[in-house]
Parts: sequence; structure tokens; C-alpha cells
Amino acid sequence: MPDSEIWNAFGSDSSSDDDNDDDTKDEHNENQSNISGFHLQQHEVAGTGCNFNLSPSLVAAIDATVLHITSHFLRLSSLSGVSLQDRVVGIGIGIVDSSKGGSCGGDGDDTPLADELVRCRRKYHDVVAERVRGRGMKILDPEHQNDTPCCSCDAAILLKNESSFKGRNEDLSCIKRSVLPGGSLWLILVLDGYVRVKEQSAITTDDNSDGQNIENRMQNILIPEFPTPIWSIVPSSTITSTVVRILHLQKHSCVINAWSCPWMNKMQPPSRRLASIYNETEEYFPIMNSESEEDEYENYLQYERRVASALTIVPSVKERCHHRSCGAATTMTSNNDAPVNNAATTTTILTEEHVQRASELLQKHGLVIIKGLLPPNQTVPWGEAILSDFQLAVSRLKCHPTRPVDLLNPQCTSSGSSSGNPAFEPLSYKEMAMREDLRVDLRSGPTMENLRKVENDSAVHSMMMMSSTSPPQEVGANNGPTMIHADVTGSFDSWRFHPSILAIIKRVFNPRKESFSKGNFGRWNFGGSGPDGSPQPFRLGQIGSVISCPGSADQAIHADTPHLFEHEDCLPCHYLNVFTPGYHVADDPNDDCVEHEFTDDGIWTGNSTIGGTAFVYGSHKLSVSAQLLSEEDNGTGKQDHMMVGSMDNATAISATASMRKKMLWLRTLRPSLEAGDVLIFDCRTIHFGLANTSRGDQSGRNAHAGRRPMLYTNVTQSWFHDPKNWDDREKIF
Repeated sequence: MPDSEIWNAFGSDSSSDDDNDDDTKDEHNENQSNISGFHLQQHEVAGTGCNFNLSPSLVAAIDATVLHITSHFLRLSSLSGVSLQDRVVGIGIGIVDSSKGGSCGGDGDDTPLADELVRCRRKYHDVVAERVRGRGMKILDPEHQNDTPCCSCDAAILLKNESSFKGRNEDLSCIKRSVLPGGSLWLILVLDGYVRVKEQSAITTDDNSDGQNIENRMQNILIPEFPTPIWSIVPSSTITSTVVRILHLQKHSCVINAWSCPWMNKMQPPSRRLASIYNETEEYFPIMNSESEEDEYENYLQYERRVASALTIVPSVKERCHHRSCGAATTMTSNNDAPVNNAATTTTILTEEHVQRASELLQKHGLVIIKGLLPPNQTVPWGEAILSDFQLAVSRLKCHPTRPVDLLNPQCTSSGSSSGNPAFEPLSYKEMAMREDLRVDLRSGPTMENLRKVENDSAVHSMMMMSSTSPPQEVGANNGPTMIHADVTGSFDSWRFHPSILAIIKRVFNPRKESFSKGNFGRWNFGGSGPDGSPQPFRLGQIGSVISCPGSADQAIHADTPHLFEHEDCLPCHYLNVFTPGYHVADDPNDDCVEHEFTDDGIWTGNSTIGGTAFVYGSHKLSVSAQLLSEEDNGTGKQDHMMVGSMDNATAISATASMRKKMLWLRTLRPSLEAGDVLIFDCRTIHFGLANTSRGDQSGRNAHAGRRPMLYTNVTQSWFHDPKNWDDREKIF
């Protein structure tokens, strides 16, 4: 709906529509306290039993905002599969006495003015809640807004005046935290300096409130309150009147670790020539013009945030509130307000539309991120078990009687030991493979085996109960992959069997057209089901982890598997990897080992010394990786002809090594994941581990400090075998 139509809901703040009501309206204006304009005068509200009246302008602004939210969610319903009635809206009211420089009142203040302010906030909260419920949406219970991560909302309305931003308000910070990634916040901002003039029917301003001054004041509010690592203003969404500004802000679906890869200068915009060439090659995410400078493009970091958010699926509150019991899940219902989600007993299940969207993103771009899909109480224990087994491996290898290895001091080898105690280069072992210095791939250990057996036994049992024809088949006594057949829907007893993950994998591994699938008569072989179009079975690997220790550098850029053939740009996927962090990201001022950057509202910006993994989106296609990594110019900087576009319709464009490098920067994404987030990627996608610049354990109290366990499970087509560099002859445990 156009903003002009929405703003028409405001009507007029004047009383001139009906001349017959002039006397009544003059009396109304005379009795109405200036709380209606948020420019409070204490002598006007301090009387005993004083009742204020709601400002028509602000009530109209609330109506317009709720209409805007309704339109927004209706547009999303077909893409997300979430109905308007299942959307949850948070409400924050910040009304202060602007004449007192931002004093909120009510906090230890028992003056009549403070009491009136409290009543004013409650009244406006009730108005917003009534309008939201009237449109069929739910309200986030304000009593539970401090319960994290359970209480969240799909969108929020924040009603504040300028002066209210001068002091910290934890309730309003809580509203910002409660908005889900990718969610929207509508800020109804009442401008200070506006007063109602009884003799006139218009709103006037003081002499200093010209347009430019207002915009400067807006920027002074927005920049610190809504920092760009977290929020962006939706273009062309600002609604303006003489009294208020309504701004639509969106939380980034995915935050970026901008502290990593300092060698990429991502704060600069690309050149016009580079942007022009890149936009010819990029079908889905062309570089956009800067919002602040018409003749300049968005910079690399802005582009990275936009693309990473576009490749992220954010489950709604509705999808996150399924009760988990005995491997299955049921929907939690609530008549009026949002259910209070208990992380210990609830789980997230994606809608059919989100499953389809995730599989399409994975097929088109080589990766997809899903926020909050897994319960952290299933993933973090795995991280703890893995770090325990890694520390045990470190100790055993260091004390090996014939071939000692010091994993944490790779410079101390027999060829150059600084300690005087010769050590050998690490090998690949049955349980662990070296990836690079201070970075290992651990797939087995005593603690991991115990946890694996408990989870697998429970999950496989629950899936056997639900699948009467083709139960999952474990291969290799809890150490090999599990064969997943078409009718296996998954289990909530282990995150590797999460039903939404299995549903996405089935779609990516089995792209089909109805008219073609009926011709696959070879599926009758070996007791097959025939050409019924059902998904082919696939192999789901056991849980392992890549552990990056403090001091590990940026990994060499690589892909985990080759393309099977080179005559097509991108054949259907044959090998996937599922990543999820095995650790929490916490704002702990006492932690001197790892640094994470949080805003004043307690929201993680994505910046961290612990690193992560970077992905070159779209590089699962031969044409993209050839375009970015070709070495035909041999580093001379001379121009060569770069082929852009698909392999069937490529054109030659003059390029240099420098231009290729910057195009690689544009496609490199550094998503920051939290416990419960999932990243699924096509193993042909080019990627690399980010440096872990944490200090690690400095006191000897916690050997695991600063170590990053990124959990994974490998998934392959049933016919594909991955010859990884394990050595079953060399055992650690």
C-alpha cells in the first residue's frame, strides 16, 4: 500500500471539519493537557484528578502504523506461510517531559507529573494494543519481554519523543532485543518543540525547528540508537507530518563479522567500472546506489550485509513455538497474546514455504542461513564434549612415547624446536585430521561417543516408530553415516535429524519436473519404488567439529568437493555440509579471552575475535569460480579477457587481477552465527575459515577459552563417497 494512502489515515489534527462543533472542540483543546503533544507543562497536569486526553495526531499516527504493519505482514504471508493472525507485535512507549531534559518520571519520582506520565504511557500502550489486536495480530506480553531468548516478536512499535532518547531505558532496549532478526520496528517519533495553540487549528513549531534542523536531530537520534551493524532504514518508508515522523527500521537478518579479514577494505565503495561489470555478471544482487550519495554506490560492507540477510531464513515466532516431546512436535496455540516459548521444551519447525525458500536459496547461491532453528541445549553440549575430547587429544599426542606432537605450538617441531623438546609434525588420525596450524577436524572421541550413542539411539528409535516402511539405517555402529529414505521425516532427539533440515536436503538432492520423473523406469531395479517421483535416499554423516584455536590464521580458500562434470555450469548438488556453532556468544565484561561487540541495548553486532567461516556466494557454479579465481594473467596485472555470464551465454570483458580480487571481496560473506543458527552449504562453494584472534586462556583456569568448535554433519547422495584424509591406522584414543 502506498505511503500516501496510509498517511491519509491521519486525517487532521485540527478541529475545522465541522463548524457546528467549534465550541465543543475549543473546550476540548482547552482541557487537553500538552501531554498530547509530549511537550509537558507541569502546572497543566499536576492537579489532583487531572485526566489527559489522547492526541488525535498520535492516535492517527498509531492507526497509520498498524495499517502499515498489517500491509507488510500480508505481503509476506505468501512467502513465509505465516498468517497475519500468527504474527506477534511488541510495544514500547517512551514518553518523557521534554522540559526536564529527558526525565522519564516514575522511577523513584512520586510527583503528580510522574504519575501522570505513567498513566499516559499505559494509555498509549492500550491504544496500540487495541489497534494491533483489532487487526488480528498478537501482542508480546510486556511482563515477559525480559525473558530471553524465549520471548520474541516479529515486529514492534516504538512510540517515543525526542527527549526520551536522552536517557537509557531498559524496557525500550528490551523491545529492540525482542525483535527477531529480519523483523521490523516502526518508530513513531514525536518531534520536540511542537505545541498546540488553542486559538488555532494547526500545529506550529518553534523558530529553530526548520526542516534541516529536524533532519539533523533525526540523525543524532538514529545513528546511536539504531547502529548500522544491526538496523537499516527501509528506503522510501518514512511517513512525515508536522508533528511526528514514522520510520520503518529493519533488523538485519544476518550480522557480519566485520572485525575479520582486515586485508579486505570493505568500507570503500566499488568503482563505477567495477560496479558496471559486476552488475552485468550478477543476476540476483546488483550493486545499488548509496542512499546518502546519489553518484556513489553502496560500499562493500553494506553490500555484504544486504546479501547475507537475503540468504537468511528467519523463522517467525509461530514457527519457534512447537512443543517438543518424544521426538515429535506439536503446535502451541494462544488465543490472544504470544505464547511464552520455553527453550527447554519447544523447538522450531519451518513452514512449507520457508523450507522451499531455503532449498531455492541453496540451489541458486550455494548456501542458506537459518536463524534459531536448533535448540542450543542440543548443540552447546556437543561443543563442550568436543572441546573436552580435543584437550584430551592434545595431552595424549604431546606425551606420545615415540612420536610426540604439540598441537598448540606448531612451531615446535623436530626441525626447529624452541623449547628444546623435539616434536613431530602432526599427522591425520582416525579420530582427527589437521586442516592447518591450530585448526583441526575432530570426528570422534570418548565424550563424543557417549553423547552420540544416547542421541542416536533415541532418535533412531523415534524415527522407527514413525516410519513403518523404510526406517533409517545406521552404518558402522554409530560412527558411519545414516541412510535416510524418502519416508523418514526426522526426529527432535538429535539436531542432525531435525525434520526441517532433512526436508531441505531432500529438495536440494532431488530437483525434479513432474513430466520427467515419470520416465525414470530404472527405479524399479533392486526392489525400488518405480518412477513415482519420491526423493532418493541420501547419507547423513555423524556429528563432528572443526576446532579453530586462538592464533589460527585465515584459512586457505578452498572447496570441499570437486564438480563431477565440467560441461554444465552447475549440476544438482551431490554433497552438502550443515554447520552450527557449538558455543554461546555472551556479553561478559569479565571475559578477557574473547571479545564480542554488543550495542548498548545488548544486541550482538556480529563482530568477534573468535572468527567464523567466510563463503563466496554463488561460487558453486563453475562460471562464477572461474570468473573470480582464474590465473590467466599470472599476477602481472595485465588485462585479460574474463568471461562473464552463464557458460552458454558468456561474454568477454577486459579485467585485471585487481578487479578480480575486488569482485571476490564483493562475493565474500562473513556471517556471524549464534548458538542454534544453521548454515547449509553446497560443498562446491568456495569458503575459508576466519582467523581466531582471541587471546585464549591467560590464567590457566580454562583451557578451552577462545577455542571455536563449529559443529558439522556431512550429507551426500547415497552413491557418493567422500575420500577424506583420515588415517584409520593411526589412533589417538
